[in-house]
Amino acid sequence: MWSMRKADGRWDEFVSARFHSSEVSRERYSLLLSRVQFVSRLFCVFSLLWIGMEFVLWPWPVSGALALERTLSAAAFWILGAHRFEARAPGVFNALLALLLLPSGLILGAEFVLVHSGAYQHQLFGTQAYLFSPIVLAATLSIFPLTVRENLLLAVPMIPVTVFPMIVWPELFDFTSPMAVVLLLLMVAAISGIASLSQLNFLISLVEKSATDGLTGAVTRTFGEQMLETVFAISQRKSTGLCLLFIDIDRFKSVNDRFGHSAGDEVLRGVAASIRAVARRQDVLVRWGGEEFVLIMPQTSGTEVESFLGRLALAGVGLAPDMVPITASIGAAERVSDKVNGWAELVETADRRMYLAKEAGRNCYVGPNGIAVTGVFGSPRSVSENAQDRPRKNADPNGDWASPNETGSQDITPIKELVGC
Repeated sequence: MWSMRKADGRWDEFVSARFHSSEVSRERYSLLLSRVQFVSRLFCVFSLLWIGMEFVLWPWPVSGALALERTLSAAAFWILGAHRFEARAPGVFNALLALLLLPSGLILGAEFVLVHSGAYQHQLFGTQAYLFSPIVLAATLSIFPLTVRENLLLAVPMIPVTVFPMIVWPELFDFTSPMAVVLLLLMVAAISGIASLSQLNFLISLVEKSATDGLTGAVTRTFGEQMLETVFAISQRKSTGLCLLFIDIDRFKSVNDRFGHSAGDEVLRGVAASIRAVARRQDVLVRWGGEEFVLIMPQTSGTEVESFLGRLALAGVGLAPDMVPITASIGAAERVSDKVNGWAELVETADRRMYLAKEAGRNCYVGPNGIAVTGVFGSPRSVSENAQDRPRKNADPNGDWASPNETGSQDITPIKELVGC
Protein backbone atom coordinates (compact mmCIF):
# COMPACT_ATOMS: atom_id res chain seq x y z
CA MET A 1 0.00 0.00 0.00
CA TRP A 2 1.07 3.54 -0.70
CA SER A 3 2.69 4.95 2.38
CA MET A 4 1.64 8.43 3.47
CA ARG A 5 5.28 9.15 4.15
CA LYS A 6 7.34 9.14 0.98
CA ALA A 7 10.21 6.70 1.03
CA ASP A 8 12.76 8.59 -1.03
CA GLY A 9 16.14 6.93 -1.34
CA ARG A 10 14.90 3.50 -0.31
CA TRP A 11 17.11 0.87 -1.91
CA ASP A 12 14.86 -2.02 -0.95
CA GLU A 13 12.52 -1.10 -3.82
CA PHE A 14 15.32 -1.98 -6.22
CA VAL A 15 16.20 -5.23 -4.48
CA SER A 16 12.80 -6.92 -4.35
CA ALA A 17 9.34 -6.30 -5.80
CA ARG A 18 7.67 -6.99 -2.45
CA PHE A 19 8.65 -3.50 -1.30
CA HIS A 20 6.77 -1.84 -4.17
CA SER A 21 3.53 0.00 -3.59
CA SER A 22 0.38 -1.40 -5.20
CA GLU A 23 0.46 1.46 -7.74
CA VAL A 24 4.04 0.74 -8.80
CA SER A 25 3.32 -3.00 -8.99
CA ARG A 26 0.22 -2.46 -11.10
CA GLU A 27 1.95 -0.19 -13.59
CA ARG A 28 5.13 -2.29 -13.70
CA TYR A 29 3.34 -5.57 -14.28
CA SER A 30 1.29 -4.05 -17.09
CA LEU A 31 4.45 -2.65 -18.69
CA LEU A 32 6.32 -5.95 -18.32
CA LEU A 33 3.52 -7.91 -19.97
CA SER A 34 3.18 -5.48 -22.85
CA ARG A 35 6.92 -5.67 -23.51
CA VAL A 36 6.93 -9.47 -23.26
CA GLN A 37 4.24 -9.57 -25.92
CA PHE A 38 6.11 -7.07 -28.10
CA VAL A 39 9.44 -8.94 -27.86
CA SER A 40 7.73 -12.31 -28.41
CA ARG A 41 6.16 -11.12 -31.65
CA LEU A 42 9.46 -9.56 -32.67
CA PHE A 43 11.28 -12.86 -32.03
CA CYS A 44 8.57 -14.62 -34.03
CA VAL A 45 9.23 -12.42 -37.05
CA PHE A 46 13.02 -12.72 -36.74
CA SER A 47 12.79 -16.52 -36.43
CA LEU A 48 10.80 -16.74 -39.65
CA LEU A 49 13.15 -14.38 -41.47
CA TRP A 50 16.20 -16.34 -40.27
CA ILE A 51 14.87 -19.50 -41.93
CA GLY A 52 16.15 -18.16 -45.23
CA MET A 53 19.61 -17.73 -43.69
CA GLU A 54 19.57 -21.36 -42.56
CA PHE A 55 19.21 -22.52 -46.19
CA VAL A 56 21.96 -20.14 -47.28
CA LEU A 57 24.44 -21.18 -44.55
CA TRP A 58 23.83 -24.92 -44.19
CA PRO A 59 23.44 -27.81 -46.63
CA TRP A 60 20.38 -30.04 -46.71
CA PRO A 61 19.18 -31.76 -44.47
CA VAL A 62 20.84 -29.62 -41.77
CA SER A 63 19.12 -26.50 -43.08
CA GLY A 64 15.78 -28.34 -43.07
CA ALA A 65 16.19 -29.44 -39.45
CA LEU A 66 17.19 -25.95 -38.34
CA ALA A 67 14.32 -24.41 -40.34
CA LEU A 68 11.87 -26.76 -38.63
CA GLU A 69 13.18 -25.68 -35.22
CA ARG A 70 12.84 -22.04 -36.26
CA THR A 71 9.26 -22.60 -37.42
CA LEU A 72 8.28 -24.29 -34.16
CA SER A 73 9.97 -21.51 -32.16
CA ALA A 74 8.15 -18.85 -34.19
CA ALA A 75 4.82 -20.53 -33.45
CA ALA A 76 5.68 -20.67 -29.72
CA PHE A 77 6.70 -17.01 -29.73
CA TRP A 78 3.44 -16.05 -31.41
CA ILE A 79 1.42 -17.97 -28.84
CA LEU A 80 3.36 -16.32 -26.03
CA GLY A 81 2.81 -12.89 -27.56
CA ALA A 82 -0.93 -13.50 -27.97
CA HIS A 83 -1.56 -15.11 -24.58
CA ARG A 84 -3.22 -12.91 -21.97
CA PHE A 85 -1.33 -13.37 -18.74
CA GLU A 86 -2.75 -12.01 -15.51
CA ALA A 87 -1.02 -8.76 -14.55
CA ARG A 88 0.20 -10.14 -11.23
CA ALA A 89 3.50 -11.50 -9.98
CA PRO A 90 3.17 -15.22 -10.93
CA GLY A 91 1.79 -14.57 -14.40
CA VAL A 92 4.33 -11.87 -15.23
CA PHE A 93 7.29 -13.92 -14.02
CA ASN A 94 6.10 -16.98 -15.97
CA ALA A 95 5.80 -14.88 -19.13
CA LEU A 96 9.34 -13.51 -18.72
CA LEU A 97 10.71 -16.97 -17.98
CA ALA A 98 9.00 -18.39 -21.07
CA LEU A 99 10.45 -15.58 -23.17
CA LEU A 100 13.95 -16.71 -22.14
CA LEU A 101 13.40 -20.47 -22.17
CA LEU A 102 11.99 -20.61 -25.71
CA PRO A 103 15.08 -19.19 -27.44
CA SER A 104 17.32 -21.12 -25.02
CA GLY A 105 15.74 -24.37 -26.20
CA LEU A 106 16.16 -23.28 -29.81
CA ILE A 107 19.87 -22.53 -29.27
CA LEU A 108 20.60 -25.87 -27.60
CA GLY A 109 18.58 -27.76 -30.22
CA ALA A 110 20.45 -26.06 -33.08
CA GLU A 111 23.84 -26.77 -31.48
CA PHE A 112 22.84 -30.43 -31.10
CA VAL A 113 22.03 -30.61 -34.81
CA LEU A 114 25.29 -28.94 -35.79
CA VAL A 115 27.41 -31.26 -33.64
CA HIS A 116 25.79 -34.53 -34.70
CA SER A 117 25.78 -33.56 -38.36
CA GLY A 118 29.34 -32.22 -38.30
CA ALA A 119 28.14 -29.12 -40.15
CA TYR A 120 29.75 -26.79 -37.64
CA GLN A 121 33.16 -27.55 -39.17
CA HIS A 122 32.18 -25.93 -42.48
CA GLN A 123 30.46 -22.75 -41.34
CA LEU A 124 32.25 -20.61 -38.74
CA PHE A 125 29.83 -17.64 -38.93
CA GLY A 126 26.69 -19.74 -38.45
CA THR A 127 28.21 -21.69 -35.57
CA GLN A 128 29.38 -18.59 -33.72
CA ALA A 129 25.97 -16.97 -34.23
CA TYR A 130 24.46 -19.72 -32.09
CA LEU A 131 27.29 -19.68 -29.55
CA PHE A 132 26.85 -15.94 -28.94
CA SER A 133 23.04 -16.05 -28.93
CA PRO A 134 22.77 -16.18 -25.08
CA ILE A 135 24.42 -12.75 -25.02
CA VAL A 136 21.52 -11.42 -27.10
CA LEU A 137 19.11 -12.83 -24.53
CA ALA A 138 21.05 -11.11 -21.74
CA ALA A 139 20.81 -7.82 -23.63
CA THR A 140 17.06 -8.30 -24.04
CA LEU A 141 16.53 -7.98 -20.29
CA SER A 142 17.65 -4.35 -20.47
CA ILE A 143 14.25 -3.25 -21.81
CA PHE A 144 12.39 -4.57 -18.75
CA PRO A 145 12.09 -2.65 -15.42
CA LEU A 146 13.37 -5.43 -13.13
CA THR A 147 14.66 -5.60 -9.57
CA VAL A 148 18.09 -6.97 -8.66
CA ARG A 149 16.51 -10.21 -7.46
CA GLU A 150 14.54 -10.64 -10.69
CA ASN A 151 17.60 -9.93 -12.83
CA LEU A 152 19.55 -12.63 -11.03
CA LEU A 153 16.75 -15.18 -11.29
CA LEU A 154 16.12 -14.52 -14.97
CA ALA A 155 19.83 -14.69 -15.75
CA VAL A 156 19.96 -18.29 -14.51
CA PRO A 157 18.66 -19.87 -17.79
CA MET A 158 21.45 -18.19 -19.75
CA ILE A 159 24.19 -19.87 -17.70
CA PRO A 160 23.46 -23.50 -18.71
CA VAL A 161 22.79 -22.43 -22.31
CA THR A 162 26.31 -20.97 -22.41
CA VAL A 163 28.19 -23.47 -20.24
CA PHE A 164 26.48 -26.73 -21.27
CA PRO A 165 27.86 -26.74 -24.84
CA MET A 166 31.37 -26.00 -23.49
CA ILE A 167 31.21 -29.20 -21.43
CA VAL A 168 29.30 -31.54 -23.76
CA TRP A 169 30.30 -30.23 -27.20
CA PRO A 170 33.73 -28.59 -26.74
CA GLU A 171 34.41 -29.02 -30.46
CA LEU A 172 32.03 -26.14 -31.16
CA PHE A 173 34.60 -23.83 -29.58
CA ASP A 174 37.55 -24.86 -31.75
CA PHE A 175 37.62 -21.37 -33.27
CA THR A 176 36.09 -19.45 -30.35
CA SER A 177 37.43 -18.87 -26.86
CA PRO A 178 34.96 -20.22 -24.25
CA MET A 179 36.22 -17.73 -21.67
CA ALA A 180 35.66 -14.88 -24.11
CA VAL A 181 32.04 -15.96 -24.50
CA VAL A 182 31.54 -16.20 -20.73
CA LEU A 183 33.19 -12.84 -20.02
CA LEU A 184 31.19 -11.13 -22.74
CA LEU A 185 28.00 -12.67 -21.35
CA LEU A 186 28.80 -11.41 -17.84
CA MET A 187 29.60 -7.92 -19.12
CA VAL A 188 26.42 -7.67 -21.16
CA ALA A 189 24.35 -9.10 -18.29
CA ALA A 190 25.81 -6.50 -15.90
CA ILE A 191 25.10 -3.63 -18.29
CA SER A 192 21.64 -5.03 -18.95
CA GLY A 193 20.98 -5.22 -15.20
CA ILE A 194 22.00 -1.59 -14.72
CA ALA A 195 19.74 -0.57 -17.61
CA SER A 196 16.75 -2.47 -16.20
CA LEU A 197 17.30 -0.92 -12.74
CA SER A 198 17.44 2.50 -14.37
CA GLN A 199 14.11 1.78 -16.04
CA LEU A 200 12.67 0.65 -12.72
CA ASN A 201 13.85 3.84 -11.05
CA PHE A 202 12.26 5.92 -13.80
CA LEU A 203 8.99 3.99 -13.51
CA ILE A 204 8.84 4.38 -9.72
CA SER A 205 9.53 8.11 -9.99
CA LEU A 206 6.93 8.50 -12.72
CA VAL A 207 4.26 6.63 -10.77
CA GLU A 208 5.00 8.55 -7.58
CA LYS A 209 4.72 11.87 -9.39
CA SER A 210 1.48 10.91 -11.10
CA ALA A 211 0.05 9.41 -7.91
CA THR A 212 1.02 12.29 -5.63
CA ASP A 213 -0.64 15.69 -5.51
CA GLY A 214 2.14 18.19 -6.15
CA LEU A 215 0.77 20.77 -3.71
CA THR A 216 -0.08 18.75 -0.62
CA GLY A 217 1.87 15.52 -1.05
CA ALA A 218 -1.35 13.52 -0.65
CA VAL A 219 -2.35 10.76 -3.07
CA THR A 220 -4.30 11.95 -6.10
CA ARG A 221 -7.96 11.06 -6.40
CA THR A 222 -7.43 8.71 -9.35
CA PHE A 223 -4.92 6.59 -7.48
CA GLY A 224 -6.87 6.99 -4.26
CA GLU A 225 -9.91 5.37 -5.85
CA GLN A 226 -7.79 2.48 -7.10
CA MET A 227 -6.27 2.00 -3.66
CA LEU A 228 -9.64 2.20 -1.96
CA GLU A 229 -11.03 -0.45 -4.28
CA THR A 230 -8.14 -2.76 -3.39
CA VAL A 231 -8.28 -2.04 0.35
CA PHE A 232 -12.05 -2.55 0.41
CA ALA A 233 -11.73 -5.95 -1.30
CA ILE A 234 -9.06 -7.02 1.21
CA SER A 235 -11.23 -5.85 4.11
CA GLN A 236 -14.16 -7.88 2.82
CA ARG A 237 -12.06 -10.99 2.23
CA LYS A 238 -10.39 -10.88 5.65
CA SER A 239 -13.45 -9.55 7.52
CA THR A 240 -11.46 -6.64 8.97
CA GLY A 241 -12.55 -3.12 9.74
CA LEU A 242 -12.17 -0.26 7.28
CA CYS A 243 -12.92 3.36 8.09
CA LEU A 244 -12.97 6.37 5.85
CA LEU A 245 -12.95 10.04 6.82
CA PHE A 246 -14.21 12.74 4.48
CA ILE A 247 -12.58 16.02 5.53
CA ASP A 248 -13.60 19.41 4.17
CA ILE A 249 -11.81 22.62 5.21
CA ASP A 250 -14.32 25.16 6.51
CA ARG A 251 -14.70 28.47 4.67
CA PHE A 252 -11.64 27.85 2.55
CA LYS A 253 -12.89 30.16 -0.19
CA SER A 254 -12.79 33.08 2.23
CA VAL A 255 -9.08 32.40 2.84
CA ASN A 256 -8.39 32.68 -0.88
CA ASP A 257 -10.57 35.79 -1.18
CA ARG A 258 -9.00 37.60 1.79
CA PHE A 259 -5.35 36.56 1.59
CA GLY A 260 -4.86 35.28 -1.94
CA HIS A 261 -4.37 31.86 -3.50
CA SER A 262 -0.77 31.54 -2.29
CA ALA A 263 -2.03 31.73 1.30
CA GLY A 264 -4.70 29.19 0.42
CA ASP A 265 -2.05 26.85 -0.91
CA GLU A 266 -0.12 27.17 2.34
CA VAL A 267 -3.27 26.31 4.29
CA LEU A 268 -3.79 23.20 2.19
CA ARG A 269 -0.18 22.13 2.74
CA GLY A 270 -0.52 22.69 6.46
CA VAL A 271 -3.75 20.72 6.75
CA ALA A 272 -2.28 17.78 4.81
CA ALA A 273 0.90 17.84 6.91
CA SER A 274 -1.10 17.96 10.15
CA ILE A 275 -3.22 14.96 9.17
CA ARG A 276 -0.17 12.95 8.08
CA ALA A 277 1.63 13.77 11.34
CA VAL A 278 -1.21 12.25 13.39
CA ALA A 279 -2.21 9.37 11.11
CA ARG A 280 -0.62 5.94 11.14
CA ARG A 281 1.80 4.73 8.48
CA GLN A 282 -0.80 2.44 6.89
CA ASP A 283 -3.38 5.23 6.63
CA VAL A 284 -3.59 6.90 3.23
CA LEU A 285 -4.42 10.56 2.72
CA VAL A 286 -6.10 11.40 -0.59
CA ARG A 287 -6.75 14.85 -1.96
CA TRP A 288 -10.28 14.30 -3.19
CA GLY A 289 -11.07 17.79 -4.43
CA GLY A 290 -10.01 21.40 -4.02
CA GLU A 291 -10.18 21.61 -0.22
CA GLU A 292 -11.52 18.10 0.35
CA PHE A 293 -9.44 15.23 1.68
CA VAL A 294 -10.24 11.56 2.23
CA LEU A 295 -8.34 9.52 4.81
CA ILE A 296 -8.40 5.76 4.22
CA MET A 297 -7.90 3.87 7.48
CA PRO A 298 -7.51 0.08 7.00
CA GLN A 299 -8.14 -2.30 9.92
CA THR A 300 -9.78 0.47 11.93
CA SER A 301 -12.94 0.52 14.04
CA GLY A 302 -15.19 3.46 14.84
CA THR A 303 -13.62 3.78 18.31
CA GLU A 304 -10.12 4.00 16.83
CA VAL A 305 -11.33 6.71 14.45
CA GLU A 306 -12.53 8.79 17.39
CA SER A 307 -9.15 8.30 19.05
CA PHE A 308 -7.46 9.60 15.90
CA LEU A 309 -9.79 12.59 15.80
CA GLY A 310 -8.98 13.32 19.41
CA ARG A 311 -5.29 13.50 18.58
CA LEU A 312 -6.00 15.61 15.51
CA ALA A 313 -8.21 17.97 17.54
CA LEU A 314 -5.44 18.52 20.07
CA ALA A 315 -2.81 19.03 17.36
CA GLY A 316 -5.03 21.18 15.16
CA VAL A 317 -4.95 21.38 11.38
CA GLY A 318 -3.18 24.70 11.00
CA LEU A 319 -3.65 28.44 11.16
CA ALA A 320 -4.91 30.99 8.67
CA PRO A 321 -2.62 33.94 7.82
CA ASP A 322 -4.40 36.01 10.54
CA MET A 323 -3.52 33.26 13.07
CA VAL A 324 -7.13 32.09 13.36
CA PRO A 325 -7.24 28.27 13.74
CA ILE A 326 -8.33 26.38 10.64
CA THR A 327 -11.32 24.11 11.20
CA ALA A 328 -12.84 21.30 9.19
CA SER A 329 -16.10 19.41 8.83
CA ILE A 330 -15.59 15.66 8.97
CA GLY A 331 -17.81 12.73 8.10
CA ALA A 332 -16.86 9.14 8.89
CA ALA A 333 -18.04 5.79 7.53
CA GLU A 334 -17.12 2.25 8.56
CA ARG A 335 -17.52 -0.76 6.31
CA VAL A 336 -18.90 -3.20 8.88
CA SER A 337 -21.21 -1.01 10.97
CA ASP A 338 -22.55 0.86 7.95
CA LYS A 339 -23.04 -2.39 6.03
CA VAL A 340 -21.81 -0.94 2.76
CA ASN A 341 -21.33 -3.19 -0.26
CA GLY A 342 -18.68 -1.24 -2.17
CA TRP A 343 -15.98 1.36 -1.82
CA ALA A 344 -18.04 3.98 -3.69
CA GLU A 345 -20.88 3.54 -1.20
CA LEU A 346 -18.40 3.94 1.66
CA VAL A 347 -17.21 7.26 0.20
CA GLU A 348 -20.78 8.40 -0.41
CA THR A 349 -21.74 7.65 3.19
CA ALA A 350 -18.79 9.58 4.60
CA ASP A 351 -19.45 12.44 2.17
CA ARG A 352 -23.09 12.65 3.24
CA ARG A 353 -22.09 12.83 6.89
CA MET A 354 -19.54 15.53 6.09
CA TYR A 355 -22.38 17.67 4.70
CA LEU A 356 -24.39 16.94 7.83
CA ALA A 357 -21.41 18.23 9.81
CA LYS A 358 -21.47 21.43 7.77
CA GLU A 359 -25.18 21.83 8.37
CA ALA A 360 -24.51 21.48 12.09
CA GLY A 361 -22.47 24.68 11.95
CA ARG A 362 -19.09 23.47 10.65
CA ASN A 363 -16.09 22.55 12.82
CA CYS A 364 -18.02 19.37 13.44
CA TYR A 365 -17.66 15.61 13.21
CA VAL A 366 -20.42 13.12 12.31
CA GLY A 367 -19.47 9.52 12.88
CA PRO A 368 -20.95 6.14 11.92
CA ASN A 369 -23.34 6.31 14.90
CA GLY A 370 -24.92 9.51 13.52
CA ILE A 371 -23.78 11.60 16.49
CA ALA A 372 -22.62 15.13 15.64
CA VAL A 373 -19.90 16.62 17.81
CA THR A 374 -19.40 20.33 17.21
CA GLY A 375 -16.51 22.60 18.15
CA VAL A 376 -13.93 19.91 17.48
CA PHE A 377 -11.01 22.14 16.51
CA GLY A 378 -9.56 25.05 18.41
CA SER A 379 -6.66 25.75 20.71
CA PRO A 380 -5.46 22.86 22.86
CA ARG A 381 -6.60 24.82 25.91
CA SER A 382 -10.16 25.16 24.71
CA VAL A 383 -10.30 21.54 23.66
CA SER A 384 -9.26 20.21 27.05
CA GLU A 385 -11.04 22.69 29.30
CA ASN A 386 -14.29 23.29 27.43
CA ALA A 387 -14.90 19.82 26.04
CA GLN A 388 -18.02 19.20 28.07
CA ASP A 389 -19.51 22.57 27.17
CA ARG A 390 -19.50 22.03 23.42
CA PRO A 391 -22.87 21.43 21.73
CA ARG A 392 -23.63 17.91 20.64
CA LYS A 393 -26.41 16.80 18.33
CA ASN A 394 -27.78 13.63 16.86
CA ALA A 395 -28.46 13.33 13.14
CA ASP A 396 -30.71 10.68 11.64
CA PRO A 397 -29.89 9.26 8.17
CA ASN A 398 -32.24 11.78 6.57
CA GLY A 399 -30.28 14.72 7.93
CA ASP A 400 -32.86 15.86 10.52
CA TRP A 401 -31.33 17.18 13.70
CA ALA A 402 -32.62 16.49 17.20
CA SER A 403 -31.59 17.95 20.50
CA PRO A 404 -29.94 15.78 23.16
CA ASN A 405 -33.16 15.79 25.17
CA GLU A 406 -35.06 14.29 22.26
CA THR A 407 -32.62 11.49 21.62
CA GLY A 408 -31.54 10.55 25.10
CA SER A 409 -28.10 11.03 26.58
CA GLN A 410 -27.18 7.39 26.11
CA ASP A 411 -26.90 7.91 22.33
CA ILE A 412 -24.41 10.77 22.57
CA THR A 413 -20.66 10.10 22.33
CA PRO A 414 -18.91 12.09 25.06
CA ILE A 415 -16.63 14.73 23.62
CA LYS A 416 -14.08 13.89 26.32
CA GLU A 417 -13.53 10.52 24.61
CA LEU A 418 -13.26 12.20 21.24
CA VAL A 419 -10.51 14.62 22.22
CA GLY A 420 -8.72 12.01 24.30
CA CYS A 421 -8.90 14.00 27.53
